[in-house]
Amino acid sequence: MLVPIALAVSAALAFGATAASAKAGSGAVKSAAKCATTLNTALDKKDGAGAGWLARAIACSRTNPMKAKGGAVKIGFLNPEGAVINFPEYRISAEAAVKYINTELGGIGADPATGTPGVPIKLVICKYNALAAAELGNCANTLAAAKPAVVFASLAFGDAHIKIFQDTKTPVIVGTPIFPADFTSAGVYAIGGGGGCLGVHLGLIYFATQTLKLNKVALPWAASAPGIFCYNDLEAKPLDILAGQSRSGAAITTSSKLLGTMKGLTYLPISVPTANPDVAAYAAQIMAFKPNVLVYSNQGNLCWDLMDKLIANGWTTSSFPIVFSGSCIDTATMTKLGSKINGLYTIGGMSILDPDALTGAAKSDALTYGTKMYTYSSDRKLSGTGFATQGFSAMMVLWQIASESVKAGKVTGASMVATLKATNGHRAFGSTGLFCKQAIAPYIAVCATQVSASQWDGTALKAVKTAQNFSGLALVGKGDALRTSELK
Repeated sequence: MLVPIALAVSAALAFGATAASAKAGSGAVKSAAKCATTLNTALDKKDGAGAGWLARAIACSRTNPMKAKGGAVKIGFLNPEGAVINFPEYRISAEAAVKYINTELGGIGADPATGTPGVPIKLVICKYNALAAAELGNCANTLAAAKPAVVFASLAFGDAHIKIFQDTKTPVIVGTPIFPADFTSAGVYAIGGGGGCLGVHLGLIYFATQTLKLNKVALPWAASAPGIFCYNDLEAKPLDILAGQSRSGAAITTSSKLLGTMKGLTYLPISVPTANPDVAAYAAQIMAFKPNVLVYSNQGNLCWDLMDKLIANGWTTSSFPIVFSGSCIDTATMTKLGSKINGLYTIGGMSILDPDALTGAAKSDALTYGTKMYTYSSDRKLSGTGFATQGFSAMMVLWQIASESVKAGKVTGASMVATLKATNGHRAFGSTGLFCKQAIAPYIAVCATQVSASQWDGTALKAVKTAQNFSGLALVGKGDALRTSELK
């Protein structure tokens, strides 16, 4: 199991979990009376608006768990699950979070101070095969017809759903933005930690060039439809800005202050197809290039296929640093490799897989994730993957936003959107916070661009203390044009 029993037990002890809360999945949790834990509003200044509210809710769920009652608030859930492009962990973790919210946190609008439960969340799930063009639109129509308050799109391989939801006035919440429409559409709010490609891919380049200060970059990239955009706009473009010109020699137009600050920077892009990639050939190309850093973001299995071939081609921990995105995280595979990948970095919204590497609110989130995924997940072996933390965190954030949006005893999609739009440093479970109010053109839909670095020590990912909650937005200029293809 990727969240081991030892972690779950230690987390439960740290939380002071009762026997009832440990058996929450079996229905042993019963609604309790008033919670004695008071609201500490001072936490809002330290950790962001809503931090005190969230801390009390979680604390009271341990001592005075409440079950939600009444009519459910429907949240649509759109997730790619197919033979090739497959992210079941996003859904499974979201389902686990909703069970925790409904069983122990009292649902939307619960009041721990009076012991009054709120209403439950009901996930309306539609899974689609990303390689079957019609399925994304079909799922969108199905979910819109269910009339949810909002629809959560985990990571959508396409943009057909956006217009359908706009036409039906269904607010769209994005977990991991990867297509241009996810970043640029009005009425769309990308809340996932790291801002998908925008935060993570810019973060990868920023960390490699500005933190590690390396200038010869091996750059394999995912040649899927979203990968093409994310590579061109958020990896190649910032690297060209730093170099002062594109690889083809074409001039660069940008308002970034970092234009031309790393003249002589070079990079080797390698297009990696989604199906049957020739990873052995790519590993040989990379080693022949003799980079001083490798940056890569893809599905987890493809990251580790390449890693295996790099090792077979002579890569060792002293060859050059490797910087993977959070989507590559697979703690089971990493544990098997152990010291062979010591020093490998990951960049993502925030890693909550290792409570011991964190402090304060982040540690509380990590402990909550470990125990509640252990209790409620239908497939624990997926708990240690990067998108599992995103799915769980997203539902926790939507629950909090919905609870803050209750008007006259009701919550609606419109009230949730109004709350989201005003966020400017709002506390977000398992993430660095929501800043919807600060979104810049052309990425007007992205509410979270800060990322953090972690480093593998042979047994676990540990936070890189000097590279937490940073943003790579300085690599591009405000209002810069999107780059959707290679600059000739």
